[in-house]
Amino acid sequence: MGKVIALGPGGKAQAPKRDERDERYRHVIDLARERGQLDEPQSTPACRNYEEADDTRRAILRSARYYCSCGRRTCAQKWKNYPTANNPEGGCPHGGQRITARADIMKAEDGTLFVQVIYHDKAESMRWTVQRYGKDPSKWPYQARAKRLKEDA
Repeated sequence: MGKVIALGPGGKAQAPKRDERDERYRHVIDLARERGQLDEPQSTPACRNYEEADDTRRAILRSARYYCSCGRRTCAQKWKNYPTANNPEGGCPHGGQRITARADIMKAEDGTLFVQVIYHDKAESMRWTVQRYGKDPSKWPYQARAKRLKEDA
């Protein structure tokens, strides 16, 4: 089923909300960090149906997208993960750890659905990418800012 588009003033279609903040799984990310379980697969409890599993997957990804262990709500949006003029070290200037996640819906042998999650440290992921593919972002397999860089040129 496709996305339902809300109608705004004058009956015009509204753009769907993008990157909505979701804090439902922040405590799970905190526990994984504290226990040293980054880069290890973890599973959620069984889900009743595919819609619930997909909602869980999206909530996990949204929680990780804005996560910084310093606890400041806007830290992940204000400070970039790479060095800038205002922040020569890159990342959180308050010593926080940024986390990214990979979440996939899996099916157990008995047919139940669950979400398998792997949390990664964003700074470590960036270092690994630079080490493996070099400093030139055009040679990376995925470049998040490619569209923006192309439009600026």
